[in-house]
Amino acid sequence: MTIDTAALQSQLGAIWWQALNAIIVVIVALVGHRLALNWTGRAMRRARVDTGTQILVKRAISAAFFTVTLLIVLGILGFNSTGLLTLAGAVGLAFSLAIQDILKNFFSGVYLLLERPFRVGDTIRVKDQQGVVENIGVRTTELRSLDNVQILVPNAVVFAEVVTNHTNAVVPAVTVPESDGQAATGSADTAAAAAAEAQKKR
Repeated sequence: MTIDTAALQSQLGAIWWQALNAIIVVIVALVGHRLALNWTGRAMRRARVDTGTQILVKRAISAAFFTVTLLIVLGILGFNSTGLLTLAGAVGLAFSLAIQDILKNFFSGVYLLLERPFRVGDTIRVKDQQGVVENIGVRTTELRSLDNVQILVPNAVVFAEVVTNHTNAVVPAVTVPESDGQAATGSADTAAAAAAEAQKKR
């Protein structure tokens, strides 16, 4: 049995070339991911986008970069992208059925970040829990109670329950009736006149 050295060297050269291309793609993706996050963060800060939306956008960018980079690298290494997508779909379906509660909290968190019924820094009450919103994550909403205790409320609970936002409460203005004001003014004038009369008698 003879080994075709030339063919073996050609195959090794092709493998090394594929690996080098894959490494270059990963490096470029990492640099592009960092630049995209920095540029997006600066743009959202200039636009005064709330913290929750910034978190959502950055996580979406990271997920998109990871998915695209993985598919490109697997394609460079010679894997069938169509078969990979089919397998990924089947695995994703089985996985989603296994983590229904987590997905429910995830989509509830996306809704809260987009709809913004409250924001980071607001004081809210959810069921029996009250505190200042510190973070709106994709799974839980973090509150800080008056006793400086961190409270993690599942987003599905926040989505389904009645939420009281104390920060947006409207305090009614206290008005003094005109008659009371006139009566108070009259009383003050009478007291001042009495004091002046007493001073003259002295």
